[in-house]
Amino acid sequence: MKLRFQDGYDMAVANGVVRYAKSKLSWQLRGQGQWFFPLDVDGLKRCDALIARIEGEDEALFCSNLGIPVVDIAGACSSKLFSTVRNDDYATGITAGKYLKGLGTVRYGWCGVDDVHWSRERMLGFLAAIGWNFQKLPAFSRSLHWWRKIYEPSTELDAWLFALQKPISIFCSNDLVAMKLELACQHLGLAIPSEVTVLGVDDEKLLCELASPSLSSIPPNCEMIGFKAAEMIDSLLEGKKDEIRIQRIASGPVSERESTSLVLESDSVVAEALKMIRSKVSSGICASDVVAHSSVCRRTLESRFKRARGRTILEEISQERLALACKTLQKSNIPVQQIAEECGFGSTQRFFALFRRQYGTTPQAWRNRMKL
Repeated sequence: MKLRFQDGYDMAVANGVVRYAKSKLSWQLRGQGQWFFPLDVDGLKRCDALIARIEGEDEALFCSNLGIPVVDIAGACSSKLFSTVRNDDYATGITAGKYLKGLGTVRYGWCGVDDVHWSRERMLGFLAAIGWNFQKLPAFSRSLHWWRKIYEPSTELDAWLFALQKPISIFCSNDLVAMKLELACQHLGLAIPSEVTVLGVDDEKLLCELASPSLSSIPPNCEMIGFKAAEMIDSLLEGKKDEIRIQRIASGPVSERESTSLVLESDSVVAEALKMIRSKVSSGICASDVVAHSSVCRRTLESRFKRARGRTILEEISQERLALACKTLQKSNIPVQQIAEECGFGSTQRFFALFRRQYGTTPQAWRNRMKL
């Protein structure tokens, strides 16, 4: 079995594969990367199965000709030559759209990668979430090779970015794209996030923290992808299933950093209320506290808030608490009852009721699905 170790995505997927492999005493894992020997064609032919991040049609054809079970963990190719375990890219786009709408965005843009499924599906999910069609969305797309030249200036990208009406929120198909976009903003003197809000995907932590300002991003559940890919390989090796299958793994909530750290509501009264809610959400804040902090009366605030946000102040507080709870559930092993208390729900029963209404399951079941 072959694994590559070229970035955080590969390493996290490999962790999931290794976790599954610990239960298979007969398995031997071979990796390709900095700490491993090269796997040439002959080496691959000695493998019984392959888990690979296949990013091109030529790679796909090569892997299909090896004569061994193959599971792809990229989902970049249009060729349906083998089974795939991949991030749910359409749902990732929906997460991005809902998140940016929650900031109060009214103008959106898209930067993507040409000719790969995962980029296209993220864009389609994004469009569905914001309720736009493709013709309305300002878009800039180039090849992955083009985006990898992060520090090479581009007059094309500069011109596209300069012409956009601002302020604007731009969803980027991955962190690499977002990083190059941020550098273009710096070159043009555009302020992030006040003029251009930037959101990426992959949550490559080192890259996101190196970006200036630091980059908000949506993290795929890489360990689960690796675990399920190994599980799928196991079933192929045992001859249980040989049809081509695609399994999509849900990504996590947005990891917020400086590139989206603002509220874009045009109504300054609503914007101020939102800032207070987000800063105090875990403290047991209620609608009356938000009203007391406002410069207008309760009736005026509630009316303007409902008109701007499409929900009440109380509903907004609940949404913020649920988002915080999801992040805590996924990134920690804190007991559910403690999470309910720390996220300001008042009671475990209320937390369970609101969580089930929003996600159709219990907090613990959601955590189990998102974590190995």
